[in-house]
Amino acid sequence: MEDERDAFDEIAEFNQRYLRLARRLLCEDAGRARTTLGISNELATRLVAMTPAQLERLAYGAELVCQFRLDAMPGRA
Repeated sequence: MEDERDAFDEIAEFNQRYLRLARRLLCEDAGRARTTLGISNELATRLVAMTPAQLERLAYGAELVCQFRLDAMPGRA
């Protein structure tokens, strides 16, 4: 059971870091960040508008908040 809790803690930490990075990128250059992150304009707007407390609650789910995109892998056109 402890290993499961550790995995959830690691997912939450990953999510927190990803959401902070996504928000920073969106604030710096929204168009480029949307393309890099593979997110819609609507989702980008919502992420930027969220409070730190809302982002933290979102991060503490049992699933990753990002998706890995095969089309963005190095060496793929």
